[in-house]
Amino acid sequence: MLSVIIPVYNEEENIKPLYSELKKVLQTLGQNFEIIFIDDGSTDNTLSELLFIFSKEQDNLRVIQLRRRFGKSAALAAGFDSVKGDIIITLDGDGQDNPNNIPLLLDALSNDIDVVCSWRQKRHGSLLFKKIPSKIYNVLNRLFNRLDIHDNDSTLRVYRKEAITELTLLGGDHRYIPAILYNKGFRFTEVKVIQRPRFSGKSKYGVKRIFAGLSDFFTLRFLFSYGQRPMRLFSKVGTLFLLTALGSGIYLLIVKFAYGQDIGTRPLLLLTILLGISGFQFLFTGFLAELIARKYVDSSSLYSIKKVHEIEEN
Repeated sequence: MLSVIIPVYNEEENIKPLYSELKKVLQTLGQNFEIIFIDDGSTDNTLSELLFIFSKEQDNLRVIQLRRRFGKSAALAAGFDSVKGDIIITLDGDGQDNPNNIPLLLDALSNDIDVVCSWRQKRHGSLLFKKIPSKIYNVLNRLFNRLDIHDNDSTLRVYRKEAITELTLLGGDHRYIPAILYNKGFRFTEVKVIQRPRFSGKSKYGVKRIFAGLSDFFTLRFLFSYGQRPMRLFSKVGTLFLLTALGSGIYLLIVKFAYGQDIGTRPLLLLTILLGISGFQFLFTGFLAELIARKYVDSSSLYSIKKVHEIEEN
């Protein structure tokens, strides 16, 4: 069974044409399917449009209404938590993600692949607020996360259900779903698709999302590297500070006792003391962070089981 998840916010003019087009494509696949719209606190007539369609198409359609606008990550999480299908498809509600590309992504979902990402060609939208930031995010993802995907922030994707059950999405994490799943060991491929202009309305992408996206990127990079073992980061910084303090301290002792010079008024002495104290503080903070991590982090979050090989009991 296929489950299609579409988060929407103020897309009143796009709901009907997108649903009509999407339903026709899904019917040609010859599989059972469900379409799940998540209304993320829309302030226009989006919910009314969804409920009108639902009154006529109840068999294959579900509408999840959030109490207010929680953001795209929360809307996707609400959809992931309610799916019934084994294969999950996500796409945006503005019409830019062409449903006719869905069969191409499904064909790429082989036994060796868990997630199929779309790679948008000829992207539409603002050069300054959409294209350039997206290019930066994708370069950073490939560089730091070693994930060989060209379009990490495209919503049009196909997942196996076991992949989305491993996701815990906080605000803004939808931009980094491939990176999160890659760090859990899931396998990826991508398919080139042609992006089209949105049906109507304006993009919700603004300058605030650029800074939020960069902040989220560095936060996730830190969590991937040190989230379970924070002492490794604090010990590196603390050790560096202590070694620097030790080196400068030895230098000052040589200056004082070998050359008889006064070191009491030298700024280097104050810097040495500060580095030494800071080094011990980093080590102590890392120790406390390690205790907290070991106490509150469930060990099951440290790995992802693909399959258990065992002898079946009679």
